[in-house]
Amino acid sequence: MIDLWRIDSEIIKSYNLDTKMKKPNSKRFYHCVKTLCPIIYLVCLIANFSCSNPKSEEYFVRPCKFVSDYEYNDTTKYAITCRVWGLLKYYHPNVTAGKLDWDKVLLESLEAISYVNTPDALNLELNKMLISAGEYSYKEDKEWNDSLKMNVNLSWLNSSFIDDSLKIELKKIASLEVKYPSFYGVDYEHIVLQNEKNYDFEVSSSQKSVNLRLLSFFRYWNVIYYFFPHKYLMDRSWDVILSEYIPKFIESVDPQSYNNTFLKLVATLNDGHAYIITDNESPKDFRDIIEKVDDITIVRVNAGELQKGDIISSIGKQNIKQVRDSLSVFTAASTQGNKDFRINCSIGQMIFGQKNLVKVFRGDKSLEINVVPVDYKKENLQIYRWISDGIGYVDLSQVTNKDINPLFESLSEADGIIFDLTKAGPYRMEIEPFVCHLFEKKEIQLSSMVYPDPMHPGAFIWRKNFQTTIPDSLSSPIYKGKIVVLINESTQSGLETIALEIRNNCNSTLVGRTTSGALGRVTFVPLLGQRASFSNFALFSADGTELQRKGINPDIVVLPTIDAIRNGRDEILDAGIDFIIKRQM
Repeated sequence: MIDLWRIDSEIIKSYNLDTKMKKPNSKRFYHCVKTLCPIIYLVCLIANFSCSNPKSEEYFVRPCKFVSDYEYNDTTKYAITCRVWGLLKYYHPNVTAGKLDWDKVLLESLEAISYVNTPDALNLELNKMLISAGEYSYKEDKEWNDSLKMNVNLSWLNSSFIDDSLKIELKKIASLEVKYPSFYGVDYEHIVLQNEKNYDFEVSSSQKSVNLRLLSFFRYWNVIYYFFPHKYLMDRSWDVILSEYIPKFIESVDPQSYNNTFLKLVATLNDGHAYIITDNESPKDFRDIIEKVDDITIVRVNAGELQKGDIISSIGKQNIKQVRDSLSVFTAASTQGNKDFRINCSIGQMIFGQKNLVKVFRGDKSLEINVVPVDYKKENLQIYRWISDGIGYVDLSQVTNKDINPLFESLSEADGIIFDLTKAGPYRMEIEPFVCHLFEKKEIQLSSMVYPDPMHPGAFIWRKNFQTTIPDSLSSPIYKGKIVVLINESTQSGLETIALEIRNNCNSTLVGRTTSGALGRVTFVPLLGQRASFSNFALFSADGTELQRKGINPDIVVLPTIDAIRNGRDEILDAGIDFIIKRQM
């Protein structure tokens, strides 16, 4: 199986953490967010992540599908171990204070648990784990809220083979309020999971390797369980996936099977921000080479011996449907459109990144082509330019802060400007200097947001109906012409948010296809030899409906066509131009 190409470039790096700080350093936090995700910075200014009084906030409540009954067997003994270890990791005061190496505790427990074959023997080992966490002062948190009840399942304590004394103690610990910052919790200043250890290990059938693989899986499962706000939107229960994947990780005794198991696991999140990131990521860009039109997979550009309009029937020994189906289980995406886009990218990598026999239909001919690796390079066009009489064009994926004033000065007399958000990748500009040229009102309406409550891992807090004000220092002439924004299934994360805020705050028209449906901030989870990422908070439309797994719908829908591809036309851009021309008449 090929390494799947990661759509977004890495935008967040790890920093050295000051675990002694009493609360988030707001100034440094906002600077970090402003640099990495400017539109979210605006939201955070209002949200104020100081966590000074979360109990006064409205909690986010969405019911998840839970598994409560655990009959003892060789799989459930590890599932319960994973749950107990995770609950203590995020709630036991000594563990959250960083007084123990909690990974080491798990590895020692797994060594003994591998020989366990009765519930009593397992309870003995789990009690040892609890004892190793040490004594603590108990003060019940009276604010056990509905968000926790809905997002964190404790019913397994009542419906499992855990002994009564351990159940009582775990329930007490789960009712504690966690002091921020938690040693293993989300560090909001740097937007990473903090203090997670990295390990160098060889994937093999040895017990040490098995235990390290389970550690990596248990770490990831618990992070998603406590900090992923979209569990309720997943196609399958995260509880079910726990038991399903334990045997898979035990049996993944070589690097390729281990990597594939993790890719399949991450894909179950149905999250466009869910990636597995390794050091050997492909540096090549395979976007926009392959397109899917209905059930046809077609080449979009001339590359190597393939020509635009070639319809792919097979790659190697697999027909194209088999290829797409085999890639689908490894491909994480929030929507089917975005999954198709990512599969297209992977097919581009398969064809042009290595030698392959490709069968295509070209006109009325069936051809077999031995494709060799191609260093395909896209044409670098101007960031902003005139593309038609009275119509300007801006590729927002290339715009930096220094480009903003010149582009609006250059295009100020345009009847309409087309802002292109279909070029996937991180954007490079701050949003405030940009929107001050578009928004007549100084007050900006922002999306509602849900983010994790650091004092109650598993709970999430609403921030609704934000407004912020553009400072007078950024006062600029307002562009008065037509505003068209191009979007498609590759438009993701901050680019989606830009489209949403332009729609919410000025007279604009969105043209293209529904966006990726993966909005909000990304958090990275250090794994063994890899890192994983996921959407750590959620954005909602003004009426409170989800944007995750739905995306932003265009005002004018434009679908890809074989005719446009064969004639080298950008059908979404053409539709944007046509819209402005009709308004010029």
